[in-house]
Amino acid sequence: MSIKLETVFIHYLKAKKLSGGTRKEYKSTLAKWLAWGKDIEIGSIERTHIREFIDWVHEKAVHDGGSNPGRTANKSRENLRAIMSWAWEQDHIEKLPRFPKPKPQRDVAGRHYLTKPDLNALYSATYRLERPRGWKQPFTVGQQRRAALVVFFNYGVDTGTVFRCASFHEPILWRHITWSPEPPNGQGKESRYGWIYYRGVKTGKKY
Repeated sequence: MSIKLETVFIHYLKAKKLSGGTRKEYKSTLAKWLAWGKDIEIGSIERTHIREFIDWVHEKAVHDGGSNPGRTANKSRENLRAIMSWAWEQDHIEKLPRFPKPKPQRDVAGRHYLTKPDLNALYSATYRLERPRGWKQPFTVGQQRRAALVVFFNYGVDTGTVFRCASFHEPILWRHITWSPEPPNGQGKESRYGWIYYRGVKTGKKY
């Protein structure tokens, strides 16, 4: 017996342990599907329906002045595909419909990221930073900047998380940064630049 896509969305979100941001994206896709207005049971969804929905999301993003409508449409496509795959695993549908190809999109959504050569050049430049007047910290400005660059690049956290500019951010504290060549967890090779480590909020594991 087929059921509505909306019901499958709800069951999927209850069954999966997803981050708050990911849940928000799935709910946004569901809202777009409902706004699209085609009352189709999940067992009757075909490739033509999916293409029409993705085209509608893309056109709406263009109409709303979105900076990257292709990415908006592709995000809805990815979420819908995940829902359909899960529905197939749960025997809600007999077979998966074929999905249309993704829309052309920019690699980033309105943001300008530094390339790896840019980061390497910026990292090297920190060695030439002079100590500002009144700087009383035991580590240099260059060490601080290199530490932040390493955290941003390797761990994918934002500046708010590192510097705790909002109450909900879990910061990486300066006690998690050591300038000794030995790694703090006893693993890995020595590094003359020192090490950065932090404890995972959910797992408690040191990285």
